[in-house]
Amino acid sequence: MEQRHLLTDAWVARPLAPSLALLVGFDQEDHPEHCMPFAAGRCEKLPYALLHAALACVPWADYVVSPLVSDHFDALDLAAQLELAGYRGRYVVVTPALPAPHMIRREIEQLCPGLTVELIPRARI
Repeated sequence: MEQRHLLTDAWVARPLAPSLALLVGFDQEDHPEHCMPFAAGRCEKLPYALLHAALACVPWADYVVSPLVSDHFDALDLAAQLELAGYRGRYVVVTPALPAPHMIRREIEQLCPGLTVELIPRARI
């Protein structure tokens, strides 16, 4: 019988399709994609508890998007989980208007140096 070994760092081919954004921790009636750079792609909402399962199914996701703070997690919690999962896309944090957003981004990047983080103020509708 032939044995096959799965390499843990194996490169996964990304399907040719529009970008994919995983929206973590938003309510169903919430639409954080409005006026965002990932709005033209496919956006899938999921709870924080399913983050690792979603990344296992679609490791090529271009964006993971979350609020700065939610009832179950904050941006630092999610960033740590993304780094643990080996995520290589962009992590977008949707924020309210902040006086110094660069300080929050710097803190996340120091905790998770392999993560590309972008803080974007929420569009006012």
